Amino acid sequence: MTNNTLTTADRIAMLGGGSLILCGIAVMGLVNELAGAPHIPVEEEGVIVATPVVAPELRAYVVGFGLVVWLFYGLYKLAAAPGGDGERERASPTA
Repeated sequence: MTNNTLTTADRIAMLGGGSLILCGIAVMGLVNELAGAPHIPVEEEGVIVATPVVAPELRAYVVGFGLVVWLFYGLYKLAAAPGGDGERERASPTA
């Protein structure tokens, strides 16, 4: 039998981890594109200067933290007892 109900931990993991990953990838990427980082003239050949509005390190940390939330949620689900509410299904004797 499958259990299709969401627990509080499920909702926190979906909203917390998912929103951090979405914010780090889509929202901050869109901000970088729409803000249009200024182009600095290159004085020396071969030197590329990139100045994004949102630092790539910040985006990486936000996405990484979202993945850590999902990791802890996965470990919680592995360690949680089946049945969730402390109710365990008992097999009734048929004979």
